[in-house]
Amino acid sequence: MKQFSLLSLAAIAALASEPVSIQKITVEGSASKVDSKSVSADEMVKFSRQSDLAEMLSQTLPEITHVRNSAVGNDIILRGFRKDNLNITIDDAKVCGACPNRMDPPSMHVSSSQIQSVEVQEGPFDVTQFGSLGGKINIVTKDPSKELGGEVSATLGSYDYRKLSTTVEGGNDKVQALVSFSRETSGQYKDGNGKKLVEQTKDLAVGAQEYKTAYENANAYERNNFSTKIVGNISNNQKLTLSYFGDRTDNVLYPRYKMDAQVDDTDMFNLKYQFLNLSSFSDELKIEGYHSKVTHVMGTDFRVGMAPMYAVMVAPVNATIQGAVIENTLTMAGIKVSVGLDGSIRNWDGTKYSKSNPSAYNILLPDVDTTNIALYAKGLKTIGHYEISGGMRYDDTTVNANQNLAMLDASTTTNRTFLTNMKDRDYTNISANVLAKYNYTSHTNVFMGIGQSTRVPDAKELYWVPSGNYNLNETINREIDLGAERTVGNLHLKGTVFYSDLKDYIYQYKNSATATTWANIDARIVGFDLKADAILNNEWSIDAGVAYQKGTKKDPSQLTGTATQIDKDLAEIPPMKGRAALVFDNSAHYAMAEWIGASSQTIDADNGEKEIAGYSILNFKYGAELGKGFSLMTGINNFFNRTYAISNGYIGNELVTGDDAIDPLVMNEPGRNFYATLSYKF
Repeated sequence: MKQFSLLSLAAIAALASEPVSIQKITVEGSASKVDSKSVSADEMVKFSRQSDLAEMLSQTLPEITHVRNSAVGNDIILRGFRKDNLNITIDDAKVCGACPNRMDPPSMHVSSSQIQSVEVQEGPFDVTQFGSLGGKINIVTKDPSKELGGEVSATLGSYDYRKLSTTVEGGNDKVQALVSFSRETSGQYKDGNGKKLVEQTKDLAVGAQEYKTAYENANAYERNNFSTKIVGNISNNQKLTLSYFGDRTDNVLYPRYKMDAQVDDTDMFNLKYQFLNLSSFSDELKIEGYHSKVTHVMGTDFRVGMAPMYAVMVAPVNATIQGAVIENTLTMAGIKVSVGLDGSIRNWDGTKYSKSNPSAYNILLPDVDTTNIALYAKGLKTIGHYEISGGMRYDDTTVNANQNLAMLDASTTTNRTFLTNMKDRDYTNISANVLAKYNYTSHTNVFMGIGQSTRVPDAKELYWVPSGNYNLNETINREIDLGAERTVGNLHLKGTVFYSDLKDYIYQYKNSATATTWANIDARIVGFDLKADAILNNEWSIDAGVAYQKGTKKDPSQLTGTATQIDKDLAEIPPMKGRAALVFDNSAHYAMAEWIGASSQTIDADNGEKEIAGYSILNFKYGAELGKGFSLMTGINNFFNRTYAISNGYIGNELVTGDDAIDPLVMNEPGRNFYATLSYKF
C-alpha cells in the first residue's frame, strides 16, 4: 500500500493531502549531497490539524522543537539553534520575516499545499547559503506535471478550523504550469484547561496586555495563500523555472506579545535557468535569482491598553531581500565539483506611532541594509568504501543603517543619541567543512564531519532602538559530528552525536530590571539523536526517535549589567524529547498511534526564562482511500487533553515598553482537538 502511505502519512497537516517527504540530511548525507542518489527520505510529515510547518516538523523529528507564538506563525529550533542561527529557505531562496519578534518566521511564508518535501540538514555543513550557522532547512515546492490534473480538499477541525485548498496543473513537453489557492481560518484554540488564547494573557501582571471584550471571541487568524509555477523546457539542455508565492494573513492574535498582527503580506518571486552538459567543463550551469517582500503591520487595537503609553499603537515593519547565485558543476578526475558566486541584499525598516498622532513616530529599525557577496566551492569523491566531501565559502558582508533618521525620531533623547552614534559594520568570514563516510558493509556505515560556519549580527541585534549593540562580532561555530548507521534484517538504527563550540555567540539577556540587550559570549551546545524503525510484517511497523541537547555559557560574567550573571545554562535549549509511533498500513486503510514526550527544560534563570515542565501526549491518525479519486484523513491530537507548553519561556517580547517588557507569557499548546480532511484528486 505504498502509494497510499505516501499520500496519507505524508499529508502535511492533512490539508493538502499530498505526499510531503522530509529529507533529513545528516553528516553522512551531507557528504553525499552532491550526488542526489545518496539523499533519501528519512521521515514523512504526519497528519496535523494545522498548516504550520514548525509545528509539523516538531511532531515529526525529535531534534526539532517549535516555539509557540500563536495558532500560526510558530518558529523552529533545531538542535538548540534558532532565529538567524538557522537558515530556512524556500527552493534555496531566502524570505525574511519582517516582525522583530518573529511573529512571521520564514517557515510561515509558504502553504502546506505548495510543499513537495522538506530537507533538514544539521550542523555547519552547508557552504551554498549565507549564514548556515547551526543547520539549514530547505522547503522544496512542487513542480508541475504535463498531465492535466489537480486536487480539491476541505478540512474541518476543532476550534472552528476551516481550510479549502485547490491545485490545478498541466501542460505539454515544452511548458508545464501549476496554480494553487487556499483559504484558511481558525478560531482560538483552547489548552487542556479550557483557556482560549486571549484568556492566557490574564496570567500576566499588567492588565494592558489583556484583550478588549469585543475581541475575546475573535478568530485566531485568517489566511489566503496562492502560488504559481511555470517550467519551460527551452531545448534539450536548457530549462527555465519561474515561480510566485503570495500569502495574505490578517488579524492574527499573538497573546505572547504586546501587539497583534493586523496585516502580514508576503510576495516572493523566483527564477532559475539551467544549462545541462554545456561542455566537458560544465555538467550543469545554474543561474538563480529571487526577490521577496514582507509587510507586517502590528498594533494594539485589540488590547485594553493604558494611556498614554498604551494608547492605540501601530508598528509597520517591512523586510525585503533580493539575491542571485551562479553555480557551475563539473566532474574532474572523478571528483564532482561545484563552484558558485552568491550575493544578496536584505533591507529591514520599522517604525512605531500612536494612531492619534501618526506623524510623531519612533524608529524601531533604522532602514538597515545587509549586503553579502560570497564565493564557494564544494566537492565529492568516492574511493572504494569511502565517500569524502568538503566545502569552503568566503563571505564579505556590510551592514549599513540610515543615521539621518535620528533627526526624524520623535522619541526620547536616549533614542536620538543611539541613532546618532550607531555605526556601520563590515565582516569578512570563511566557512569550511570536511566530511567522511565509511561503508563498512552494505548494511553498516560510520560517518564524521568537522566544520566551521559563521553568521553576522542581524539588524535588530545591532540597531534595535535603543537597546541594540552595534559593536557585536559575528558568531563562529566550530563543530564535530560523529555517527553510525546499521540495518539488521527489518530493523534500521541510526545515531549521531555532536559538539558545537560557539565563539562570540550572540545572546540576548537582561542588562537591567526592565530592559534587554545583546552581547557576544563564548558557549557550547552538545547533544545526540537516535532513530530506530522496524518493519514487523507487511502491515505493521514501528518508528521511534529521541534527541537531547544541552547549551552552556563558558563564562556568564561576559554578560554585564546591573546584576551579576552566574547561571551557565543557555536559554531556548529544548529538553530531551522522544517520539514513538505504531503504524498499520494495508491496501485500504492507514492508522497510527503516536506518542510524543519531553522532559522538563533547563532554563537561564538569571535572564528571566520561565520553567516549562515535561509533558507526554498521545495522538491517533486514520486515513482511507475511498475510490474514484476520493480520500479521507482524520485524527485526534492530545487525546488525553493534557495541559502543556513547549520552549517559549524566554525574554525578548519588548515591542511596547512597560513593567512586563521582559516578562514572557508561556503559551500552552492546544488541548484535545479533532480534524478531518476530504480530498478529491483528478
